[in-house]
Amino acid sequence: MAEPMADQMGAALGLIRRALSVPLSMRVTLAAFAGSLVIGLMLIGLLGVPLGAAARVAAAGAFGDMRAISDTLVFMTPRLLVALGALVAIRGGMFNLGGEGQLQMGAIGAMLPFLAFGDIGVALLPLAILSGAICGGIWATIPALLKLWRGADEVIVTLLMNFIAIFFLKYLVQGPMQPVGSNFNMSAQLPSAGTLPLLIEGTRLHLGVVLALVVAFGVWVMLQHTAFGLALRASGASPGFVRLQGQSAGRMIVSSMAISGMIGGLAGAFEVLGVQYRLIDGFSAGLGFEGLAVAFLAGLEPMGAVVVSLYFGAINSATLSLQSQLSIPSALAEILSGLPIILLAVISGVLLAKGRPVWTSTR
Repeated sequence: MAEPMADQMGAALGLIRRALSVPLSMRVTLAAFAGSLVIGLMLIGLLGVPLGAAARVAAAGAFGDMRAISDTLVFMTPRLLVALGALVAIRGGMFNLGGEGQLQMGAIGAMLPFLAFGDIGVALLPLAILSGAICGGIWATIPALLKLWRGADEVIVTLLMNFIAIFFLKYLVQGPMQPVGSNFNMSAQLPSAGTLPLLIEGTRLHLGVVLALVVAFGVWVMLQHTAFGLALRASGASPGFVRLQGQSAGRMIVSSMAISGMIGGLAGAFEVLGVQYRLIDGFSAGLGFEGLAVAFLAGLEPMGAVVVSLYFGAINSATLSLQSQLSIPSALAEILSGLPIILLAVISGVLLAKGRPVWTSTR
């Protein structure tokens, strides 16, 4: 009798040890999401909406049918790509706050082949995707070069370059890219050959969603199963160690930022090619900044970024249903999206003050 009980106690202790072995970043993220869910339910209750009805409408709006699922995935895609770009740079030792600017430049780049060559048929789409990625990569490489050349802080440079990109896009759609005779701040519409094909008729689900998931898998493989990924992570963890190995820390900085910017550029390109079908002033609405938050909420892990960005996509999709069916304010989406970020910052700050940093990739 005592022996089976001892075995059960040992099994229970083993489960506890495995639970406690969950990485600190994951525990902090789960705590942030749990806290945001509780606060979100309280806010919905304060609006006088029955919680059961709100939960049913939100679930149906996010995952109730194929149209709802497709909207969730479309909302997920740009946030996922910006998050993947941000975590690549951070793993390489560069704190890239320029996701919004790289997204904007990627959107601009996606329009360039059409403006330069017109409707050239099936070649237009791959050229647009490539151009968007290159423009995002070039935009992200500038802060890396300034850091190496003049010692400029990449946090400040990438942050300020966001606003340069935003206002550059405004200039383009109000000037060179604005169709003759138009009073709207947008470019001409892309031809069908230059847009991402829809995967399911009657929905907004486009090929860019699948490509974003492929990029996420590719980033995971690169970081975990390639020599370049190992060198990249080593560079972020200890640049001095990389130099001792005879490798160039500067080359890793430029490489990580270039890859980061190219992925961020794809986020903007896919929005133009798969959702908007033209360049529109204000199309992003802060997607780049949300993507950065997704990267940290995911613990700087590519597969985690897929899950967290799916949450953000579901929140946006569900809120549209809550707004249309229960008259809940649209601002609720921003509140529910911002709560995990705020709680993550608070918890991480408290742990940092106690000498327990949540993330160590850039030390």
